[in-house]
Amino acid sequence: MKGKILLKALEILYEGTISQADFFSAVLVAGYGAGMSKIDYEYNKRQRERKVCRDREERLRTYISKMRQDGLIIENKNVVTISSKGKNKLDSLRNTLPDRHYEEIPGQKSQIIISFDIPEKLRRKRNWLREVIKNLKFKMIHQSVWMGKLKIPKDFINDLENLKILEYVEIFEISKIGTLKKLT
Repeated sequence: MKGKILLKALEILYEGTISQADFFSAVLVAGYGAGMSKIDYEYNKRQRERKVCRDREERLRTYISKMRQDGLIIENKNVVTISSKGKNKLDSLRNTLPDRHYEEIPGQKSQIIISFDIPEKLRRKRNWLREVIKNLKFKMIHQSVWMGKLKIPKDFINDLENLKILEYVEIFEISKIGTLKKLT
């Protein structure tokens, strides 16, 4: 019981000290001759900021505890390191695919043809590419040949490069329609 009483007493003293510090800080920031409403505003602002900090600390403690329970991190003599399971999780998270939606950039007058031949071992990336092209409103001519009139977003090209599949993708701009006008 004594431990609980001591804990409560220390918490009250700590909160009281913090409240006093916040009050004096609010008075100093409000300035000489400021009204009580200004001081009260500054005091409440500090109290809100302190609560946000406590909430963040609590979320961080919870998150670290969860990572420890999941075996993703190891704590040894107050030093936290990533475990082998954590390294595997890190690798899998790094291999996640980018978002499948890009900003549509209208204004392209000529047809764009996207053709790709991505190896079977990269099936996830190939399916991601098909989904992106479909979301960009391109029409499928063949399973790996698509046609549309939107400009290709720069972010899309960067993601192809980051995924290391750019070498399997060809993008053509058709300036003379020829027989393609039947398809549009």
